Amino acid sequence: MAVTKSKVTALRTVYPPIANSHAAALQEDPEVEALLRTSDFYMIGGRAAAKMSDFETDTEKGELRCNFTIGDGPAHPVTFHIHELPGVKAAGPDLKIEIDHAGSGFRIWDISDGKNEIAEWFTTEKLLWDRARERPGIEGLDDVRSLATYDLLYVGIAKVGDSFDRLLARGHKARQDILASEPQRYPGARVSDETFLFMFACDPLIISQFDLDHDFEESDLAGDYEAKRITADAEKAFVSLLKPGYNKQLFAHYPKGTDGLYGSDYTRYGYTIAEKMAFNTPHGSFRGGVDGATGMINNDADCIFVEGDVVQVFRSGVDFDSITGAPTKPGDYSIG
Repeated sequence: MAVTKSKVTALRTVYPPIANSHAAALQEDPEVEALLRTSDFYMIGGRAAAKMSDFETDTEKGELRCNFTIGDGPAHPVTFHIHELPGVKAAGPDLKIEIDHAGSGFRIWDISDGKNEIAEWFTTEKLLWDRARERPGIEGLDDVRSLATYDLLYVGIAKVGDSFDRLLARGHKARQDILASEPQRYPGARVSDETFLFMFACDPLIISQFDLDHDFEESDLAGDYEAKRITADAEKAFVSLLKPGYNKQLFAHYPKGTDGLYGSDYTRYGYTIAEKMAFNTPHGSFRGGVDGATGMINNDADCIFVEGDVVQVFRSGVDFDSITGAPTKPGDYSIG
């Protein structure tokens, strides 16, 4: 039989963070709905709304420039090299740029040969999301994670079905409570513009080590796993450690539980956020990280690991080196 079986689950967003004020419109888009239905783990976060402003077009260089700001924070210059954007490269020669001067973003339309199709589009959050993935044609915003840092308000899962049903299609009490109770983060702002929905998929990497004389069976190599149990355990891990303000059940006895991974055949299991974003709570912060070019998890992310009854949080750059992954100090690590 296997000597050890370990797992690390990367949480990846299936769609850019959605401002609550935009959620109703997105529910009417079948392509967006299909993407959101691939998620069964979600978070709700808060941050002052961002905006794009001071647009300038350089037709000779094929550039669109603007400033990216959050609340009353500093301006961050951004340059879009229009013809390097993948959607534009695939479009015809005739383009029209439509800028939302309220600051939410812009769209580039392909109007070649009588068409009227969107070649590229950017909201403020999609800009951060694309930049984190090192998408071609975007220059600036090098410190994406500092801009994509949110107050963590709620963590939830879809025990049955998916995040679209749980968070959007039906009434969601915590989401309603947040909209009713959260204070403005910037004077004059709408709380609905400062509340963001994050739809994650749980992507597990399972590693099994076998004895040298192990007699392999087909089931050893099947790679089967119970996705909903992993999702349920991930919820308990994040809620118990970060204690988001709108979660009522905090799973104080985690890792113990009946629908998670406690008592399973995993010797060790863990969780990380494979995104260049971070979440803050009064009980601590949790930072994600990922290699933008490959999408692989890297040592820039904090991680949670469970072994038996012991839960540890390892913080990148504090408990282990963010480049090599080598431990920087011994000890029992925790948030809070």
